[in-house]
This record gives sequence, structure tokens and C-alpha cells, in this order.
Amino acid sequence: MERLNYWQFPGFENIYLEDSYVLSINAKTSIQILLEAVLTENHSLYTQPLPGEQYCYRRMTVNFPHPQTYDLVLNNISPIADPDGGVDYGNIDEFFRAEDKYYLRGEWGELTIVSDPPLLFDENYLIVRNGENFIQINKDKISLCEWKREREGVISLVYENDFGSDLCVQIEAEQDPEGFEAALGYMNELDTGHTTDITGGGELTFDKIKQFYAHNFNQENVQAFSVKFPSSAGHKYSISAITSDNKLVQAFASSLE
Repeated sequence: MERLNYWQFPGFENIYLEDSYVLSINAKTSIQILLEAVLTENHSLYTQPLPGEQYCYRRMTVNFPHPQTYDLVLNNISPIADPDGGVDYGNIDEFFRAEDKYYLRGEWGELTIVSDPPLLFDENYLIVRNGENFIQINKDKISLCEWKREREGVISLVYENDFGSDLCVQIEAEQDPEGFEAALGYMNELDTGHTTDITGGGELTFDKIKQFYAHNFNQENVQAFSVKFPSSAGHKYSISAITSDNKLVQAFASSLE
């Protein structure tokens, strides 16, 4: 079985995940992992490390778009407190592809997923589908006066590419739900001046899953949580608590949304 490591994926060549920090993991129709990522010197966004830091860190998101199936195990650990007052869930110790599956492992848990190729982008970019491909759009390059909603479920976005040319992309909610929510969320930021979660509502976060079990089950012996998409029972998701005696306490994610 041929193994392809993450630094061999397009867009991942100049980051170092083993010393990057997982800040959150969101599961919806895609998987998104928010990182405090280590950039190497060849990365286009690299800057000299801040005083007292070993690496150049930048907040980035790993996105697995349009998964066919995934199995996510979140270890029932308390987040690690950082010196600056923030928290994280540890590093990504392994990330590779074998055959048609991607595998990730770390202190936070494990993810096995079949999806379109993963994408890496930072919070200054929107990531949207353009035909059969995905593109990253720098928010600073968006022509704000050209924003318009043509019909329900469609956003037309005009932006300047790296060569100074104006381009237009149509983002349809039905074809690209994550991209549509990202664009809609950013438009809301412009209208209200407040930051919005570009993944939209209803995502299954680590904290939301823990809160659900705290209200419905005894968590004293829970060791981890397992999220499966799609579930074998025909539901969109299934959630299980894995206990210390290797029992599964199961509930369907429809209860979380």
C-alpha cells in the first residue's frame, strides 16, 4: 500500500504539522481543522519568528471538502493551556494518504476520511468551488461594490487575481454549501462589522459533543467520542461515546443540531 505524506500534497509543502497546534475540529458536510500552523522559510507567508518563539506561526485551516465518508475519534482530553491564555488539543503527529483514504493522528484523536483532496488556507481567504476545482480568494482582493445576490442560493463574487485581472465566480448553495456559507458569512461581516463563523451553523464541534453527553449521559468513564459520516443506520451522522470498559453509548447527531 503506497503511502503519500502530507508534505507531498499540493499546498502543504511548506508547513510543519508535527509542531503545529490543533485549536478546534469542526465536522459538518466537510471536516475543518483549525491550526496554529508552523510555516517553513519557503512559505510565501513566512515571517521571522516573534521574540521568544521558535517558529513562524500562522492561523490556518485544513479543509476536507465533500467527504464520501469519515470516521472521527475525539479523545476525551482537556485542552492544553497555552502561556498566552489560549488552549489547544496538541499536534498532528501523522497525516498521510494510502489508496483512497486520508489518515490523521495526534493527541486529540484520529481521523480516517475519503474526500476530495485536502486544502490549506488562512483566515484571510475564502475557499469556493469553481467548476470541478476549488479556488482561494484573498478577501482583500474582493471588489466589494460588485457583491450582489442574483437569486436565492447564489452569490456572485468579483475579485482580482494574482495577475491583476478581475474575475467573477458564482457560488451556489446547492453545489458548494461550505463556500456559500463562507461567502455569506463574510458578507455579513461587511454589513455588521462583526466576525462570523464562516462554516455556518450546525457544525459538530468537540465542545458541542461533550456538552450533549454531559446533559444526557454519565461522562465519568468516557474516554473518547466517535463521529461517523454517514451512519450505518441511514442517519446523516452518528455519535458514540467510547467508555473505559470499551462500551459504546450511541446517540444520533440529529439531536445535536
